[in-house]
Amino acid sequence: MSKIDWLSLDGKSLRVFLTVIEVGTITGAADKLGITQSAVSHTVEKLREILGDPLFIRAGRTITPTAYALQIAGKVEGILDDMKGLVQASLFLPEKSEIDLIIAANDFQSSLLMPRFYEQVNGKLKRFNLKVISPQIPTVELLREKKCTIAIAAFSPDAADIMQKNLFTLSTSVFYDPLVREAPEDLEGYLNSDHIGLSFLQDYKDGVDNFLERNGQGRRVKIAVPNFSSVSTYLKGTDMLATLPSLMALVELKDFASVPLPFAFTTGKMYMIWHQSYQHDEQHKWLRKEMIEVANSLPV
Repeated sequence: MSKIDWLSLDGKSLRVFLTVIEVGTITGAADKLGITQSAVSHTVEKLREILGDPLFIRAGRTITPTAYALQIAGKVEGILDDMKGLVQASLFLPEKSEIDLIIAANDFQSSLLMPRFYEQVNGKLKRFNLKVISPQIPTVELLREKKCTIAIAAFSPDAADIMQKNLFTLSTSVFYDPLVREAPEDLEGYLNSDHIGLSFLQDYKDGVDNFLERNGQGRRVKIAVPNFSSVSTYLKGTDMLATLPSLMALVELKDFASVPLPFAFTTGKMYMIWHQSYQHDEQHKWLRKEMIEVANSLPV
């Protein structure tokens, strides 16, 4: 029975074992490894105790591995390769990587960022599959439960385990169908128009409505739709207004005209958020960098 627990095995000892087999002498192994002869001898004695086999027997001026030593040599090489792989796994090489990525983003964020992000990333990887899920208001639980790897959100979660990066600041515009009406000339014209709003949740209230309410004003929201992509369908051919992120002029509302809001309104920000368990992951860091480059390329 082995006198020393097998957990006492270590990579350096196994490397010495393979070098002694390769060179055939303790002295030669010491020279190749750049250590002392006594260190090699001590390591061989340690391995003999752990493995319960002589491992090497003297044959003239050299030593010969036992049948058992030759039998396990291939396994030892595999173990050292696996140990090396643990270190190399932290060295992310895009051209050799295969990634299946899930991102949570609403329909506006998805149409604005995801095609650009996919094009940016796909050609740099060996294989890339992107899945976008669309909770209109993503929750931190999606990240904690690993239902997505990255989320795009118009808020910064107040949670110690959720990391965030501001991608860009949102400006807001008033969209309208130029074939039906003119742009509102002032605040009065804006407030006296009918509006299309958003209704992500039953009690959801748009930031613009909250702002106007705090100032003792309000707009007439005649239609509330559950997502950004629905707005164009309702807006086309009507004299209504839609107050939305200016960047929608690049995607869903590219066929409509727009003007700035007729009052000062604090714009929001768009964040990339992720769970802290990915904070130091080289692959994830690379993906975050690519997303930031995409965001920086937008005409904000």
